[in-house]
Amino acid sequence: MKTAVTWYPALCYVLLYDRPDIFAQADPTQWQIALDILRSAEEYWAATNTPLALFLLN
Repeated sequence: MKTAVTWYPALCYVLLYDRPDIFAQADPTQWQIALDILRSAEEYWAATNTPLALFLLN
């Protein structure tokens, strides 16, 4: 069975990423690509007046 992530209307979305340093050290090139994607997501949501707060936790 497949499941899908569905976005629901909200004032703000929060994304917590625990231990991104593991990813960054294991594959720096892919980590940079992931950061670009996350920045694009932040920009997208900001343009819709729905901020996305991203927290990288170590």
